Amino acid sequence: MTREPGKKRVAVLYTSVVDTLKGLEGKMRVDLDLEVSAREVTEALAAGGHAARYFTFGPDPVALGTALRDYGADIVFNLSECPLNSAQKEPHGAAFLELLKIPYTGNGPLSLSVCNDKALTKRILSSTGIPTPDFRLYDTVPRGRSGLRFPVIVKPAKEDGSAGITEDSVVADEGGLKKRVAHVIERYCQEAIAEEFIGGREFNVGVLGNGTEADPYRTLPPGELVYRNPMWRVCSFESKWDTNHPAYDDIYPVCPARVPETLRKRLAGMTLACAKAFGLRGYARVDFRTTRTGKLCVLEVNPNPDISSSAGLSRAARAAGYTHDALIDEIFRLGLALGAR
Repeated sequence: MTREPGKKRVAVLYTSVVDTLKGLEGKMRVDLDLEVSAREVTEALAAGGHAARYFTFGPDPVALGTALRDYGADIVFNLSECPLNSAQKEPHGAAFLELLKIPYTGNGPLSLSVCNDKALTKRILSSTGIPTPDFRLYDTVPRGRSGLRFPVIVKPAKEDGSAGITEDSVVADEGGLKKRVAHVIERYCQEAIAEEFIGGREFNVGVLGNGTEADPYRTLPPGELVYRNPMWRVCSFESKWDTNHPAYDDIYPVCPARVPETLRKRLAGMTLACAKAFGLRGYARVDFRTTRTGKLCVLEVNPNPDISSSAGLSRAARAAGYTHDALIDEIFRLGLALGAR
């Protein structure tokens, strides 16, 4: 294949989320695995005239480094969320590419490390004046009172894709909190984070850009997760991945969200504040909920969120006038603009 001038040789690097999560949760929609995103990205780049093929982040990083160099990759389109089948090693994938001195798309190891740590994320949010629910971090089952206002939601402190989050994660009293903390620590072999449950509307806002003068941050139209049935209170693992679970069809996205202009501006402004606070690069998503009085709280900051054609970021990009291929091209361009890091 002869490439036009300016076209690149791209390695699309991904890890299988199915292989990572099936040991923890047992079931997941295969058609939502990162292999689907890798295929879509490869096809979009090829349609743009680039030479593109995908690689898996397997058990041998040395072999992967050799393969990328033998391929002559000009840039890596980085979709590797779970190197060595661990969501906690997502930052290692970006750091590995930096050691190879190969440009790559998306966020760097520092942002990925910080945002994977839910407690550290919330401490940074609080220190910069960005509202987030009050919380406690536990490495053992607490003996005393938490000091939190109930209901409270308990989650693994360092997981992704809603792993460990079910309707049972929301507890009504101190006894329920202790029981759920014990479950998380035993099941996920990590700390448990307990935060005051915010029961209002749930929004997410995508952001593109490198935070540079040439490529400043810019937000996409806000999306909303609408809970059709009041029995569902959280976007659980089952509601995301299990098509047989009743919550799967009862919780659905609306984008752009039907909100007044004042709320839209507040969502955009807080998203930009998060992008600056966490040094985000390329693309990210910020998740929000409102309190009963309408106060916005940031729940999580998600660098390198899902960009498959059915995902929330792609939905928001379409609302902003991007086709899915155009979104992939923009993420690719932003990665090129940063060069080797």
